[in-house]
Amino acid sequence: MKKSLIALAVLAASGASFAQVTITGNYTAGYKSSVTSASTVATGATGAQAVTQLIAGGNAGNATGDASGLGIDTSLVTFTAKEDLGGGMSVVAEMNIDGMNRGGISGGDSSLKLTTSVGRVTLQTYKPVDYLSGGISGVGGVGMDNKVFPARGLKDAAGFDTKLGPVYVGLAHMEQASASGGSTSGVGMGLGAGGSGAAGTTGQRLNSLSVTYLGGALTANANYLVYDGRTDNVNTSYKDVIRAAASYDFGVAKLGGGVSVLTVTGGGTLTDSLIAVSVPVGALTLGANFAQETYSGTVVQAGIAGTAGALDQTRNGYGLSATYALSKRTSLIANYANWLPYAGANRNSETNLLISHSF
Repeated sequence: MKKSLIALAVLAASGASFAQVTITGNYTAGYKSSVTSASTVATGATGAQAVTQLIAGGNAGNATGDASGLGIDTSLVTFTAKEDLGGGMSVVAEMNIDGMNRGGISGGDSSLKLTTSVGRVTLQTYKPVDYLSGGISGVGGVGMDNKVFPARGLKDAAGFDTKLGPVYVGLAHMEQASASGGSTSGVGMGLGAGGSGAAGTTGQRLNSLSVTYLGGALTANANYLVYDGRTDNVNTSYKDVIRAAASYDFGVAKLGGGVSVLTVTGGGTLTDSLIAVSVPVGALTLGANFAQETYSGTVVQAGIAGTAGALDQTRNGYGLSATYALSKRTSLIANYANWLPYAGANRNSETNLLISHSF
């Protein structure tokens, strides 16, 4: 159940103005077991494993070898403040406090959204969901970012979106930390650091154009991303991304799928694809997905061994999930993922048994 507080926001000459503050959250905890292949990237590997893990990750954040134990998966509190500005305008501010445990608290997503008669302006620091396994096409199974697909990083962003009938059009500019410079820390790049921050910390900036269709049972999206701040490593420096995804609800089952084609500055392409399905059976929802990634067109450069195309490879993975709703706010969750982190490796796996409660 949402808990609402009425807080005094601003005192103006015209009188007092009030903001509605809503507090929501989620706590998920349980047991995880993982089997993770050893990585040799840190010791100077220059083969297929090094290139793949630099551009796309692959360990899901798990420790090398066999690991298992109890702990917290999610501990999140969200504060949302809304205010009507009059004249058809409103503002929404949202702040998350994430990762709360006895060791401390880390930052979560935060945003400020101004809605006008022509569209919405958004300023935010956030960690995007994985486009395929966590987005429109990700209707079932397990998230595949940092398994088969590239690991997600934190971003500072400014954007505008507007609604044209059932279609939403969005434009955005984003700044991100480098893969090795703290992109998984509790904050984004920080004010004033997005274009020319410290070496090894500042990542590539990007611009995004997206079109989303919401029409009953069908949801679809197409997105184009173009990057600047390209690095000397032409096998791992992004040039642009073209991607599309869709899902359709048949009632007895929901089917989703999508594809993403990333081009690097050396001309190589990283092609990701996914298909997923979820089936409700009373209070139980079963899900499955299959993901594949193919890197083709790798080139020879300093520090990368082999001939042109020698590092090309394909990796894949699948996920199975089951969620049982004890109530509208409490669920039991079991999921399993199995994936190939890089060519020639043993397959990785991860199992989660969780209980989740939202408020």
